[in-house]
Amino acid sequence: MDNETAPQPARPRLNPYTKALRRERIFSRLQLGASSADIAREEGLSEQRVRKIVADALKRQEVDDPRDHALLQLVRLEGAQALAARTVAAGDLKAIAPYLQVLDRLDRYRKKTGAARKAYDDDARERLFAKMSRTVARLDAEVRKSAWRAAAEPRLGPDAEKEPDSELNL
Repeated sequence: MDNETAPQPARPRLNPYTKALRRERIFSRLQLGASSADIAREEGLSEQRVRKIVADALKRQEVDDPRDHALLQLVRLEGAQALAARTVAAGDLKAIAPYLQVLDRLDRYRKKTGAARKAYDDDARERLFAKMSRTVARLDAEVRKSAWRAAAEPRLGPDAEKEPDSELNL
């Protein structure tokens, strides 16, 4: 048998952990603006399989937060907005309507992500500051304790043979 007619070895089956890793890679590439075809090529899958993985994940609502979804859409729409802006700048009047639609969607998703920024208020800052102060105090206490222990331990080496009183009687 030559290389062209030899059967291809079966792809190993993925366990749940490796499936989750692949799903995370796919979603991160989507957030970066990659197309399904690019992702399929990088993962060694068909484009339909990538779409199915994304659809199944969304059905199970594995997207953590609506704000994360809005951010994903913002990233994807920014690429579409840049393309539409270039097309309009090139003089294609038919691209104006899609460009306006993209801008409308961008505004809609920016409003959804803007609410997340307002959630960090003065009370949250105070709680964070208090937590940081407690952590610094704990670390400071540990440093002082370890310095005290180091000072209390007998010294080893040439100075260890001398008696403490002999240093006073020079």
